[in-house]
Amino acid sequence: MNKNMVWIVTGVVLLCCAIVCCAGVVGYYYFTTEETVSATELPPVAEGPQVTELPSVPATESPVAACPASMQTIIDAVQYSVYSPDDSSGADEPDSVNLVIYSVDGDQINDPQFEDVPSKLKSLQKDTSSQQLAWDLFTKLIPADQRQVVSEYVVFTDGPSNILAAVEQSYDDPEQWMVEVDSADLADRENLYFTLVHEFGHLLTLGPSQVPPDVEVYNDPDDADLYDRKVAACPTYFPGEGCSLPTSYINAFYDHFWTALVDEWQPIDDLGYGDDLETYYDELYAFYERHQDEFVDDYATTNPSEDIAESFAYFVFSSKPAGDAVAEQKILFFYEHPELVTLRSEILASFCQLEE
Repeated sequence: MNKNMVWIVTGVVLLCCAIVCCAGVVGYYYFTTEETVSATELPPVAEGPQVTELPSVPATESPVAACPASMQTIIDAVQYSVYSPDDSSGADEPDSVNLVIYSVDGDQINDPQFEDVPSKLKSLQKDTSSQQLAWDLFTKLIPADQRQVVSEYVVFTDGPSNILAAVEQSYDDPEQWMVEVDSADLADRENLYFTLVHEFGHLLTLGPSQVPPDVEVYNDPDDADLYDRKVAACPTYFPGEGCSLPTSYINAFYDHFWTALVDEWQPIDDLGYGDDLETYYDELYAFYERHQDEFVDDYATTNPSEDIAESFAYFVFSSKPAGDAVAEQKILFFYEHPELVTLRSEILASFCQLEE
């Protein structure tokens, strides 16, 4: 199974194999599993995924507490290992092809720019109804005031059961972000729900109101020395986009949950820059096994940015835990912020409507 992240750098695509400190603008990719959905289970590419109209959520409706059965279905769907040697499908990343890039105006997507793609992908590229459905799902789940940083919507594919969705800083403005979805994976609804919330967790914790983008790093993402200097000069946590604000969610999360682990984790993370990715994944999973009660799943060990985004998705779809384990305390971290509790209720209200 593979649910690994890759990093995207402005100007060129740079695969840094799930490491935390790539210089430049980064994007986060969340993989579906071959066991969850196979190529034979998806509709033929020529026909596209089945499109159905999404139910509307009345603006005046009070947020519901939850729809427990549907929430549990989401959590059950993502309960699998990522880095385990027994479960991982390996470190090779499939080729990804951008199909269409839309501009975003609130809830609307406009001005589709169709990329030059191989003929075998033409039918998928033209399936604009499915592309619209995926965007509608994102806008139904995430309140409008929480996605104002999204300026572009990218539809791509690397085939079924690989990369599912992503977020990435815009190529034109470091304070704007792109939401990216693989149109070949839209049939895997449970993982799609979870992944969209996970990816929104990155927007929530890495957006400009939390991490002011470092323009020098953004403009020169390949300058490792510049990046190292920026990290050294930052008095708070530097997730890659810039120096996080002292009051930011990710800085508080890092200070509380990562400072005691970073010396053990950092040498493992450094392996991700090398050629022996199998060793990197093995060591990262061994790290998880040593600290299993501290992470919601093994994927959260990738880096602090992935840990907080993964924990946020569990916060949304899980019942409130007792807090006995550190992993549960990470979920409870979000309950300490009333605005996030309200946001959770809003997302779940929309989710429960979609599941009716």
